[in-house]
Amino acid sequence: MYEKSLKELEIISNAAGSAPEYVQGGGGNTSVKLNDELMAVKASGFKLKQITNREGFVVVNYKNIKEYFKNVNLESGIDYEKDSVKFAKDNIVALEGIAKLRPSVEAGFHSILKKYVIHTHPVYANILCCSEEGQKLVDDIFPENEWDTLWVPYVNPGFFLTLKITEVIKNHESKKGRFPGIIFMENHGLIITSDNKEYCLELHNEVNNRIKEYLQVSEAYPEIIIKDNEKKGDKSEREDKASKATTETENMDVYISGTGYLKNFFKGTAIKNSFFEEIVLYPDQLVYLNDSVSIDCKRNKLNIDTKKGELVYHTNYHEALTIEETLLAYVYVISKIKDCGLKVKSMTKSEVDYIRNWESEKYRKTIS
Repeated sequence: MYEKSLKELEIISNAAGSAPEYVQGGGGNTSVKLNDELMAVKASGFKLKQITNREGFVVVNYKNIKEYFKNVNLESGIDYEKDSVKFAKDNIVALEGIAKLRPSVEAGFHSILKKYVIHTHPVYANILCCSEEGQKLVDDIFPENEWDTLWVPYVNPGFFLTLKITEVIKNHESKKGRFPGIIFMENHGLIITSDNKEYCLELHNEVNNRIKEYLQVSEAYPEIIIKDNEKKGDKSEREDKASKATTETENMDVYISGTGYLKNFFKGTAIKNSFFEEIVLYPDQLVYLNDSVSIDCKRNKLNIDTKKGELVYHTNYHEALTIEETLLAYVYVISKIKDCGLKVKSMTKSEVDYIRNWESEKYRKTIS
C-alpha cells in the first residue's frame, strides 16, 4: 500500500547512512510520512544503511504522537521520559510483512517536522555543534536572509528534546513566517527536513559542504580500513559483512585498524583512558565508544597501543566497524575544532550521567 513512500525512506536512509562522515554505527535516524496519520521511522539500534523498504523501520501513528506533545502538562507528575516512549510503542501500526520493532527515541521530533526528515551526526556539522563558538559560526555561515536555520542548545535526547525543538520552531515561524529546514543541535548533530525528497538530500549535502568550504576543509574524509588479524586481508568500511552468516569463530576474531588517520593520531601521544571521559562530544560517543576502549592497559573490545600506534579489536567485525567509525569521527571533530582555533564544548557530567543511565540508550547499545 505504501510501497513508494517506503522505497523513498530506503533511498534517503541509504544515501545519508552510506558515508561514515555523516553517521557512525547506529546513529542518526530518518522518517517519511506515509499519509496524514502514519509515519515510517527508523527503528532503534539499526544502521541507516541497513534500511530497506521492508526492514529497519517501524510505522507509527505520528498524528497521535504529535497530539501527545501538544497536550503535555509538566506539572502533572507524569514521568514523561518513560511515558512518551511507551506512547510511541503503543502507537505502532502493524503492516503485513514488516517486523514490529522499537521506534527511534527521536520519533517525537520527527512527528512535528515535514514529510521527509534526515537526522545525522556529520563530522562537519559537529565541528560547529561541539564548539563553544558554534552558534555564532552557524549565523556567519548561514545568514538568515538566505537560510532558514535553527540552533538548539543541548537538551537530553527524547521527550525534552522534542519539546525544545517545538519551541524553537514556533519562535522561528512567529518571527520569519517560515518553517525551518535546517536544525543544528548542540553536542548532537544535524536535522534536515523538507516536503521534497530530492531537496532534502541536496540540502543535507549542501549544508555540510558549505561548512567545509567556510572552514577550508579540502581533504577527503579518512578512509576506514580494518584488517583481519588472521587473514591479513584489508576490509574497508564499505563491506557489508553483517549480511553474511556470523559464526562463533568469527565473533571471537581479532581485527587490527589500518586507518592511518587514527594510527597517526595515537602514536607517540600521552593520551590516557581519561581522555574520553574528559571530552564527551555527544551521546553516541557514550553508547558506542567510551566503555569499549582501553589505552595501554587491560584488554577491552578496542585496545590502543600509543607506543606503536596500533589499534586492536577483540570483537566481531560488525562491532569493530561501529567502534572504529565512532572513534574516527570523535578524533576528527576534536582535531578540526582545534585546527580552526575554536574551543571544544564537552557535555556536562550531569548530561553524561543521564545518557549512561537512560534505558533507551542501553537498549540501543545492546542492539549494536
